[in-house]
Amino acid sequence: MPKTLRTTSKTSRNRSDHKRAAPGRSTTAAKKTPVRSTRTPARTPSRSRKSPQPSIRSAIGSISAERKLDILGILLALLGLVTTLSLLSTEQGTVMGWWVKFLSQAAGWGMFVLPLALLALGLWLVLRRMDQFPTLSAERLGGVVLLYLNILSWMHLLAGGGWELAKAGKGGGYLGGIFEWLFTGTTGKAGAVILLVAWLLVALILLFDLSLPDLARKLRTGWRNLRNREAREGARRSSAQPPLMPLNDDDSPHELPGDLKPLPEKSSRTARARIPAREPAAPAEPATLASAKDPSWQIPTVEQILDPPTPATAQTHLEQERARLIEETLAAFGAPARVVEIHRGPTVTQFGVEPDFIETRNGRTRVRVGKIASLQDDLKLALAASSIRIEAPVPGRNYVGIEVPNTEISRVALREVMESESFQRIRSPLRLALGKNVSGKPVSADLTAMPHLLIAGTTGSGKSVCVNSILSCLLLSNSPADLRLVLVDPKRVELTGYNGVPHLLAPVLVEPERVAGALQWMQREMDARYHKFSQEGTRNRDGD
Repeated sequence: MPKTLRTTSKTSRNRSDHKRAAPGRSTTAAKKTPVRSTRTPARTPSRSRKSPQPSIRSAIGSISAERKLDILGILLALLGLVTTLSLLSTEQGTVMGWWVKFLSQAAGWGMFVLPLALLALGLWLVLRRMDQFPTLSAERLGGVVLLYLNILSWMHLLAGGGWELAKAGKGGGYLGGIFEWLFTGTTGKAGAVILLVAWLLVALILLFDLSLPDLARKLRTGWRNLRNREAREGARRSSAQPPLMPLNDDDSPHELPGDLKPLPEKSSRTARARIPAREPAAPAEPATLASAKDPSWQIPTVEQILDPPTPATAQTHLEQERARLIEETLAAFGAPARVVEIHRGPTVTQFGVEPDFIETRNGRTRVRVGKIASLQDDLKLALAASSIRIEAPVPGRNYVGIEVPNTEISRVALREVMESESFQRIRSPLRLALGKNVSGKPVSADLTAMPHLLIAGTTGSGKSVCVNSILSCLLLSNSPADLRLVLVDPKRVELTGYNGVPHLLAPVLVEPERVAGALQWMQREMDARYHKFSQEGTRNRDGD
């Protein structure tokens, strides 16, 4: 009995404890829930402490490639400037002293070239967008590195070579010593010289972006200009009077006009002897600049410059005979027609053929144009012509045009076209006389209506004649104050005769490497004019 009571009491105590513990569990569970909610945001600060690292990377990655090149150029220029100041200064810090010592052993005497190269490369990167600087590329950068290493190799080879020389900071340093040892050890000194010369040519080709013939031409031109400059300096020192040379003396061997060419040795002495000693001769001003500045310069008339046209020999009997052959041939092949008009041109004669009527089962009908065009070979055989052209029909006319080459080609005079009504009708200062068409009528055009003009044709077709006609029209219609020309003649024989014309902005360009600079200048001038047009709110110089 007592055991049962104790058991019951223990059971009741356990139940009461369990009941008392139930609220405790709910309280504990209720307390744990907000703890978990507070721990979850508590991890956010720990993650935010790691976030600056990817933000810096993303900021660096967001910088454009052009901006990175600008920063690299500034750093290289700064390093080159600081290195140059350290080499020139007697007081150096720890870091710069170590840097100078490293450069001395690595590059030897070339350590004075390296900071200048770094400074130039840095400025090149910063100012690469300017037109005066060549385009920076991997080839040019490789050419710079190869040229510097080649210079170090030459220094070490000429200094005698050896590792002791490099250790002492002389010659080309360890960099030059490596290549000098490699070349002389394999091919000897003579072979090393040949290899270094070939290496130098490769570096120059990469640096200046030239082919080997272009590089040879540049070196030859530079050597010739150097000799000419030395000859001129010697002539100035040996003579009491200054030579009569143009003010815009340029180093390229351009052909000067007759009145500006230097006199021969004997003639120049005779001319100087005539000049009084008290009145020294002043350098002659080029005709180009003098005429362009002269406000009283008058445009010459056409009668003063051009010769009158010679009348063409009339061959009416031959033209009438050809017209009869055309009519007979067409009638023989069932396509009767009549020649109603004849237009003789300088090279061909155009026969205007009007189709006639024929009788058919359906009545009286006109000959089809296609049938006349299909008889081209038969007409060529009947006329004994090398070639004929059929224009079926002629625009604006009611007949078919048959063009037959003339037996004699007549000359077209420029004055005849410039005095024609078609040329005088154009009021533009850039009007051009192009010649005569197949009908013998003068043809003129306005260059402002076609700013891009291409002249093409086979050899001997008259391209050079057309170019000279265009230039003559421009020179006879404009003064040097209104028109300035830039002429390019790579053949050296087509346009060099215009040297000395007051309308030229510079002598005729015959060197291909000088053409790029002239075109860049013209592009900048064109952009500046377009900018002025946009400011004025117009599309052209006439204000339209």
